[in-house]
Amino acid sequence: MALPIIDARVHVSRTIAPWPQAKETLRKAGVDTALLSAHPESPQLSDDIPLPLDLASEDGPYAALYVGGNPFAGHRRGPIEIPPNFDQYDAVHIRCFLSPSLDFGGATTSAQWDPESLDEAIRREDLAALLEAASNREMPVWLVEHFPVTLGLIDQYPEVRFVIPKMGAMNGGSAAVLNALVSYTHVCFDTSCGELHESVVKRIGYRRILLASGHPFNDPGDALRQLCSMKLPDEQIGAIAGGNLLELIGR
Repeated sequence: MALPIIDARVHVSRTIAPWPQAKETLRKAGVDTALLSAHPESPQLSDDIPLPLDLASEDGPYAALYVGGNPFAGHRRGPIEIPPNFDQYDAVHIRCFLSPSLDFGGATTSAQWDPESLDEAIRREDLAALLEAASNREMPVWLVEHFPVTLGLIDQYPEVRFVIPKMGAMNGGSAAVLNALVSYTHVCFDTSCGELHESVVKRIGYRRILLASGHPFNDPGDALRQLCSMKLPDEQIGAIAGGNLLELIGR
């Protein structure tokens, strides 16, 4: 039986990114299903956070719990409340929970984090409780925070399986993130039309890469074409296109 093609990061909202439209876009792109997360720029983000779980089914789509805020309209520093149905989720997405913006170049944002404030941020008790709960249930955690926060959390929680979206482009820049995390074998990356080349796959290993678009910000068809255009063995293409995600979420 062939592995399904899965988009590992699709954002949905009841208004600005409804699932029926996203599902049709995925179908036209040749993608079978997706891991869903609430749209970070939704005008009713708190209402949309449960939406992925409402849509989830055994064979997909799968649901990620969104924790964070809209980086363009004020981020959310907490407190985090772990929902009673946490066990029903397949993953956690943490985006701009500690950081007030996306980070497209670590050199410009590192200065905002002095050692004391950084240590205070990454050791928050509510965040620690969430990451412990995810680790205990072997849930992967997608992470979008400033470069120093990203590195600090990964060092602080080596037992958590982190996934960095867009090959690190939103966490400090792909080159900086890949250079810093290449040896961290518990850290994976999703493509989201990021810096993905055969040399990158060879460097970090195909088992640590997940096909993703970040729809509606990027086109699932473009993400899949980017992957299929690379000169990789079919086994590696299949793993990146869906097998790695299924293994990561225990399906």
